[in-house]
Amino acid sequence: MPLKIISGSAYALRDLAGFRETLMENKLLRENISNLEKELLNLKEARLENERLKKLLDFKESEGRKFAPALVIAKDPSGLNDTVIIDRGRKDKIENGMIVISGSGIAGRVIETGWRISRVLLVTDYDSVFSGVVERTRDEGAVSGNMRAGLIMKYLDLGCDIKKGDKVITSGLYGIFEKGILIGEVISVEADYSGLYMNAIIKPEVDIRKLEEVLVVR
Repeated sequence: MPLKIISGSAYALRDLAGFRETLMENKLLRENISNLEKELLNLKEARLENERLKKLLDFKESEGRKFAPALVIAKDPSGLNDTVIIDRGRKDKIENGMIVISGSGIAGRVIETGWRISRVLLVTDYDSVFSGVVERTRDEGAVSGNMRAGLIMKYLDLGCDIKKGDKVITSGLYGIFEKGILIGEVISVEADYSGLYMNAIIKPEVDIRKLEEVLVVR
């Protein structure tokens, strides 16, 4: 009987030691999984950043203008205006009225400059109004911001042949934006409530909600 008790105790001790070892292994495995998940997240973020920067680089190479790359460092927290702050200012030769692009499309224009930062009025803001032209049909209209709803192109002829999917670019008129920069894509066309002209609802080429890196055209 004493031998059986001692033998049973030895087995219990071995089981306890094995349990502790298993717990330690599980802890290490969980830590490794957590580290791997962080690495995968970092790699994914780096890949997405590379894609965004590549779009900026493609635009730069195709146009041959002078650019100042900038990061969006703040957004209007009130939601009343579509404006952002970028980390470039007068020290970088940034001036009011300069065009701001992202990817292959227009994002807005500089409306206020400090020494190291500037404020950009995005194309979706209610105060943003400029001239656009439908690339396929050459119909011209006034493009204005509609905040989260995107953009609306007004004063189009009633007989225009604009269709869903048509691309809209800047017309270059009135000196606000230069000609030929992609604004967005038509998603619907409808008669204005006045019945005097047509309106086109445009999905902006640049996703303003996810704006991170931009180029200022100097």
